[in-house]
Amino acid sequence: MIKFNTIILTSLILIIVSCSSLDSLNQSYKNFLPSSYDNIYTVQPGDSIWSIAIKFNLDAELLIQNNNLEKPYTIYPNQKLSLSGGPAKKSAKTVPQLNWHHPLGENSKKVTKDESWLIFNEPKGAPIYSIQSGNVVVSGPDIPGYGNLVMISHPDGYLSLYAHCDKIFVERGDNVAKGAMIAQLGNSEAPYPMLRFQLRKDGKPIRVQNLDSFFKN
Repeated sequence: MIKFNTIILTSLILIIVSCSSLDSLNQSYKNFLPSSYDNIYTVQPGDSIWSIAIKFNLDAELLIQNNNLEKPYTIYPNQKLSLSGGPAKKSAKTVPQLNWHHPLGENSKKVTKDESWLIFNEPKGAPIYSIQSGNVVVSGPDIPGYGNLVMISHPDGYLSLYAHCDKIFVERGDNVAKGAMIAQLGNSEAPYPMLRFQLRKDGKPIRVQNLDSFFKN
């Protein structure tokens, strides 16, 4: 222990000599701390369990359990939350062959897709459907950047996100059936009418190339 502390002390002295600012000294010191220190998050105004889970690619249910939160899972600014489990560095690579409903219909137009998001271009007001039965966990403009958002928790750790909706027909806590109409396509916090859709498994976004043959009406 004495030897280890001597190494750290010597290293810190060298850092102090070489650092040109307090900011660089602070960052260098953090490099000596155990990785568990980075798993503590300070809640910011406007945060929710679900926005934090999306930001760090975490399973919201695990986040709830690790912090002993109880319904309705209210959190407060400056509250410290454990993010143990770590963020997902990559999207989930594979997905089983499941017969789930398409969020808009098989003939909808995909205009953009990246690693983890599908963007559909359809007229404003087009119906949006739940891809599978589940429980609505977000309904409305609760997470900045997504406009009117519907988020549904499905069995086996799946989570579906439907962003930039116009009208929403479900509320938080509702149980919905596969293929149920949950909202209308819109352009809330978007430059034009669109549905930005994502599917997650255990907090990790599923790669969009695995979704091409995933949905079947």
